[in-house]
Amino acid sequence: MTDRSPSSPLDPDRLDRVLAPFAADGAGLSVSVEDLDGATIAGPPLSRTTARDARADGRVTRDIGSHGATVALLVASGPASRDPAVAAALDALAIGLGELADASTRIPPSELALGRLHQRSIVSLRAPDVPGYDLASHYEAAREIGGDFFELFRLRRRRRTIGVVIADVTGKGIAAGLMMAFARPVIHAALDAAPGPAVALERTNRILVEELHTRLFITALVGSLDAGTGRLRVANAGHEPPLLVPGNGRPIVNVTCGGLLLGAFTSLGLAEIEVELEPGDLLLLYTDGVTDAADETGERFGEPRLYATLDATRGRSAHEVVAGIRDAVAAFRGAVEPTDDVTIVAVGRHRR
Repeated sequence: MTDRSPSSPLDPDRLDRVLAPFAADGAGLSVSVEDLDGATIAGPPLSRTTARDARADGRVTRDIGSHGATVALLVASGPASRDPAVAAALDALAIGLGELADASTRIPPSELALGRLHQRSIVSLRAPDVPGYDLASHYEAAREIGGDFFELFRLRRRRRTIGVVIADVTGKGIAAGLMMAFARPVIHAALDAAPGPAVALERTNRILVEELHTRLFITALVGSLDAGTGRLRVANAGHEPPLLVPGNGRPIVNVTCGGLLLGAFTSLGLAEIEVELEPGDLLLLYTDGVTDAADETGERFGEPRLYATLDATRGRSAHEVVAGIRDAVAAFRGAVEPTDDVTIVAVGRHRR
């Protein structure tokens, strides 16, 4: 039976639910929480150890802080714990658990907004300045910590190529947020090193399936944009298809290239599709929090309203298009609280 510490401000049952997505069979990745005396609070039972001993035997630890003091240790073990990509997930996990400790000591609920600020430093990354293009985004979590994520970044090995990522973790709240914190740097690194988006998603999926054995899954759309030619290669793992808004006034194009979501199957069998952004064109990526937004009657915002909003903002900058969709969703929803995270990303190519 696991030796659970009774002295920690962290609730063991709640911790078990938070750690469940990180549970692994075998020696892939195992994550537990210990009190400062080495007793297991939550997660799989581990031998008693101090933080110094944990470092000595190769395990990775993170301090869990509450009110400026360390109240527990996050301990990761197994081969995957030594992967640099896991470090970001462990950092985010420790921050989130610290917020749970604060909440359990009756800190006002508004203090959990600190967790959102920490996450936004991970999620809402500043897009690179790409001559000839507008890159814009909007992110709104349905809860204090959400499970959507996106990124626009230069690929290190191909300097004029821009990586485009948007994804949605199944579920909501802190568990989805922690999964996001793990998956984001994995997808980033995979796209930077892989020959194309489909291979990057296959490599990410292999890590999720073989190392984490998670019960959470991810829909993801990944692309690589050649800024010189406007050529965009896209692979889609179960995500909403992107929408191409032609600058010449032609109808909006649904860029269909669907596939299996990440973390569910050992192989995705994804195909890539190629889209060329002509001068004046705009590509929109979004999560289902946009189209599934509901008003007080339960009616969805839906695809027709999204298309109508895109038509109404046609020809404007990416920032104006994103703001137009954000405002249209908010106006439609009214006083109804969001039930899902809302993420909108737009890539627009300037007219010559």
